[in-house]
Amino acid sequence: MNNSRKKISFLTICSYITLSILFFFFLNSTSFMGVLSSSFGKVYAQEESEPTFKLYPPGGRVLNKDQGFVVDVLIDTAGEEIISANFALLFDPEVLQVKKAERNNSLFSQFPDDQASIDNDNGVIYLSGFTQSGTDALYSTQGDPDVFARITFQVLELGETTLDWEYGDSANFGTEIYGDGSPPQNILRSKPNSATFTIGEEILDPSNLNTGFSVDKYIIVTGAVLLLFGGFMVFTKPRSFKKKSGTVVIYDEE
Repeated sequence: MNNSRKKISFLTICSYITLSILFFFFLNSTSFMGVLSSSFGKVYAQEESEPTFKLYPPGGRVLNKDQGFVVDVLIDTAGEEIISANFALLFDPEVLQVKKAERNNSLFSQFPDDQASIDNDNGVIYLSGFTQSGTDALYSTQGDPDVFARITFQVLELGETTLDWEYGDSANFGTEIYGDGSPPQNILRSKPNSATFTIGEEILDPSNLNTGFSVDKYIIVTGAVLLLFGGFMVFTKPRSFKKKSGTVVIYDEE
């Protein structure tokens, strides 16, 4: 009787191990290649990195017109020390209005009042930051881009709208990044990417969501998950997960 129980327990353990291995390879067969290509992409991006501004999110769909949306203006100096940076962001004033604009005071020592403005009539928001070389520590991006400004938009009309940069020699305000030097040089060599948003009142219908699985495969995967969970409950104790730590950036309103 004891030998029979030992055989059953041994077979049960082998079954859990086999199912765990199969399930692991099933989930990671595609994600592994995605991670691998993503890793190469990051290395390539770092090698080709150059100073720029970015918008986050870089576009998308706004589902709730009444709530509006928030866009971060990111700055990336690609490791170069800079003395100043300024941007002029253009928007359609018939579709959007700037409800609030905030800046990250930790990047530069000065933000001149006469070089910061919001023009909801013509659709322009402008901000400039400056640090005197030799007096204060110069800013340079270390790692991921930093938030330069955060803009909250109010939505007036439904439809598609684009946030773009005023850039080039003919710009009234301009979008520029000046490196340290004598004289300082504009190191923003190309126009940053714009961001297009589609504003609507569409509500997601769960019945229309495509999970990427056929019904049969979904059932199989669900069963494997349940078996795997049962195996882990038998052989492992629940473990506590530590909370992720993050960086808190403080902004001042105008």
